[in-house]
Amino acid sequence: MLVSHIIHNHKKALLDFGRTLKINPNHIFTLVRRGQIYHSMQRYEDALQDFDRAIELDPNFIEALAIRGETYRLMQRYDDALQDFDRAIALKPNFEWAIASRGQIYHSMQRYDEALQDFNCAIKINSNLDWVLASRGQTYQLMQSYKQALKDFDRAIKLNPGNAWALTGRGETYRLMQRYKQALKDFDCAIQLNPNYAWVLVTRGEVYLMLKRYKDALADFNNAMKLESNNDWCLYVRALAYQALKQPDEARSDLANAVQLAKENYKQDSQDWHNTFNLALYYLAVDYTPTAEQIYRYALSQGASLQCIHEAIRDLDDFLTIFPNHIYAQSLRQLLQSALMQ
Repeated sequence: MLVSHIIHNHKKALLDFGRTLKINPNHIFTLVRRGQIYHSMQRYEDALQDFDRAIELDPNFIEALAIRGETYRLMQRYDDALQDFDRAIALKPNFEWAIASRGQIYHSMQRYDEALQDFNCAIKINSNLDWVLASRGQTYQLMQSYKQALKDFDRAIKLNPGNAWALTGRGETYRLMQRYKQALKDFDCAIQLNPNYAWVLVTRGEVYLMLKRYKDALADFNNAMKLESNNDWCLYVRALAYQALKQPDEARSDLANAVQLAKENYKQDSQDWHNTFNLALYYLAVDYTPTAEQIYRYALSQGASLQCIHEAIRDLDDFLTIFPNHIYAQSLRQLLQSALMQ
C-alpha cells in the first residue's frame, strides 16, 4: 500500500513538473526536482538529462552537481561522480554530505586512505551523522582495522539504534574477528528490523555454519534463497550445510547451480576477482581441484587485488572449519598465502 502510494505521488509530481517545464523549459529548480524524482525511481538516464540541463543553465548550482554526482555513483560511473563532487566541494568546502558521498566513491574504488580523509572531514563538520560513521567503520573493516571499525559502528548505533546497515556492519566485523555470539546478536537485530535483508540472512547462516549449528544455517539459507533465487554464494554455503548434514544429493545440486551462475559471470568479466575467486572455491567444493587451482593461479597472475586475496583466504578458512582435513583446500590456501608474501 505504501509503495503504491509513493509511486502514485511520483507520477503526479512528474506530471506537475512536466507542465511547468512546458511553459518554461529553463526553470532550473523544476529541472532539478524532476531529476531527483527520476533518481529516486532509479531512472538514472532521465535524471542525468535534467541535471545536465540545469548545470548547463547554472554551472555553479551546487545541489545539482552533488545529486548528479550521486546519480553517477549509483551507476558506478565513479570518475564522473568524482568530478561533480570535486566541483560541488570546491564551491562549498563545508558541504559534509558531498564530502561523505565522495568518501563512499573512494571506498567503492578501494582507495581507502582517501575515503578515510573524506569521512574524517565530514565527521569533523558534523559528528552526528550515523551513516558517515558507519561508512567509515566499513572502510576500517575492509582495512582489517577491526577495533576502529567497532568504535565507529558503536557510535553510529548509539545515534540511531534502528540503523540496520550499521548493525550489519558491526555484526560482520564481529564475524571476521570470530566473535560469533556478538555477531549473532547484531544480525538478529538487523533481521528484526528488516526481515527481507537477504545478505544478512546469508551471513548469519555462515555464522551458524562456523558454530556447527547446521540446521539453523540451512533455515537462514532457505529464507535467503526465497528472496534471491540466483544468489550463487548462498547456493554454495547452503551446499556446505547439506554436506555437513549428510545430504549429498541436495549439496551436489546446489553446487552445480552455483558453478553455473559464477561461470556465466566469469565469461562476462573474468577480472571480477570476487566472482573469480568464488568460482575457484565452488570447483574445489565439487572436487574439481585442477580447475580450482587453475582459476586461483589465473587470478593471482592477473593482479587480483590484495583485498580479494584476503577474502579468498578467509573463505578457505571457513571451508576448512567445516572440513578440517581437506588436503586440497589446505594446499590452495597456502598458494594464496604465499602470493601475499611476494
